[in-house]
Amino acid sequence: MVSLRLECSVEQKDELIAALWEDETQGVTEIDLNANRVELRAFFAEQFDAAAYAAFDPRWEEEPDVDWAAETRARWPGFAVGERIWVVPPWNDEPTPEGRVRLVINPGVGFGTGADLTTQLCLQALERELKPTDVVFDFGTGSGILALAANALGAKAVSAADIDLDAVMAAREDLPAAVGLFVGSIRSVRDASVDVLLANLNAETIANHAAEMSRVLRPGGRVIISGVPPRHGERVVKALTANGIPPREVYEEDIWLRIVC
Repeated sequence: MVSLRLECSVEQKDELIAALWEDETQGVTEIDLNANRVELRAFFAEQFDAAAYAAFDPRWEEEPDVDWAAETRARWPGFAVGERIWVVPPWNDEPTPEGRVRLVINPGVGFGTGADLTTQLCLQALERELKPTDVVFDFGTGSGILALAANALGAKAVSAADIDLDAVMAAREDLPAAVGLFVGSIRSVRDASVDVLLANLNAETIANHAAEMSRVLRPGGRVIISGVPPRHGERVVKALTANGIPPREVYEEDIWLRIVC
């Protein structure tokens, strides 16, 4: 047994974990190095060419004979988000706390495990904003956790899309059949067809697609955004406002903003 140690920023962590699972790691653990850096430790049966991870200071180490898959599972207990959500990995069988809805998501397959702050910020706003009559679209769904939450919280209809085929295929395994899912972008969504638009994406993508986001919203529609660092907040707010969806909340926590329009 060997381990591959990698250092990355908090923002890079989820995508890097997803890549490690695609390379068939037997488990991944993480250690916080400082406020914005973590060390990932991925376990494999044998070494391989880690050139694809060159930007993350890869280091191979020999490991003792330990069941690292079980060790990884132990590090992913269920956890609460907001007032109504309980997130667990597929192998977790602990009971759901009373009054919460259970979201079962495979960590590391696509961006958005529920443990990352940007996803939690979106989930907190979603449970506050969602109405039973709402049609929801998750733009750039990643792991599918936001679409999964919208469905579990009782949205009338939910659909989601991502340009990454692998992410969509992985999300399909966790999402119920009732959630529509496709490979593509917001450009494929009909005009004025969405009540709640979810976008846990980077600032550039949001600013560049602000007009499309406005186009798909119904009158009175709402937008929930995260993934934007404060230094890019003004740019995103200007783009949204210029396209008729001015923010009514800009909330900052740690190194991220949540924007609700």
